[in-house]
Amino acid sequence: MARQEWLMSLKVGDVVTRLLAGEIPVKITITSVDDEFIHANPFGPNEEGWKFRRSNGAEVDEELGWDGITMTGSYLILPH
Repeated sequence: MARQEWLMSLKVGDVVTRLLAGEIPVKITITSVDDEFIHANPFGPNEEGWKFRRSNGAEVDEELGWDGITMTGSYLILPH
């Protein structure tokens, strides 16, 4: 399955891997999705988590200046 196809197929409840700093894998659960973003959290839907672009899987964090296009600190990886 192609990367973008995989990202577009993610749904609430799916468990995926966030690769932090390109080295540290963290299992997280998808808590919501919309046309532009995937929201996920390792602790469940009632805790603050992360936002990723559906187009490329890159994390968006406005506080850190990560737009998920030109800058990011983590991204979702395809399962093996």
